[in-house]
Amino acid sequence: MIEEIIKRKEAQLEQHTCLLFSVEELSLLDHDMVTAIESHFSGHTLMRLPQEEINFFEWLKKEDFPVWQDLWDTDDEPYLVSISFLHNFLTNNNGFPICDLVEESNYWFCKRHLKPKGILLAAEQDQNGSSFEHRLIIEILHRSIDIWHFCYRNNIAVAYAKARIQEMHHDDLLVHLEKREDLVKYLDI
Repeated sequence: MIEEIIKRKEAQLEQHTCLLFSVEELSLLDHDMVTAIESHFSGHTLMRLPQEEINFFEWLKKEDFPVWQDLWDTDDEPYLVSISFLHNFLTNNNGFPICDLVEESNYWFCKRHLKPKGILLAAEQDQNGSSFEHRLIIEILHRSIDIWHFCYRNNIAVAYAKARIQEMHHDDLLVHLEKREDLVKYLDI
């Protein structure tokens, strides 16, 4: 089956400048298939972000334009990325990771960013429903995420989330590394 998919994608690449994956195609792929596709096309192939991810970035363009601009404001067509990011678009992953901002502060987190006090908070039952802090820590424990994807999926204002992250950092719940060179050793993408 993977050979057939790769053959179809090679034909697609001959007609387009990049690979395209529909939501349906992505739903049929498992980890091993994605690894094979990434390996086969690695180093020489771009893919267009899936439509759901483009919808997210269009939201980001309105909600936090400086971040969108830091990512996509080039002479190149936006929303084209290396095929090596394909695995980020499987159902249980969090999309294209925003963790490499140059001009703007990064808000990307993985388990290693959580401090002991933050992990304890995750284990506690929140008396008033799930607080922002509790929900974010639970998400980070499941998989790495940037604050923008978290806000988009949870209908939270970005400015509010950024302020809460600063409080969480000062309250020793998590480590917030804003510069991309500081994040490099934490990346698990």
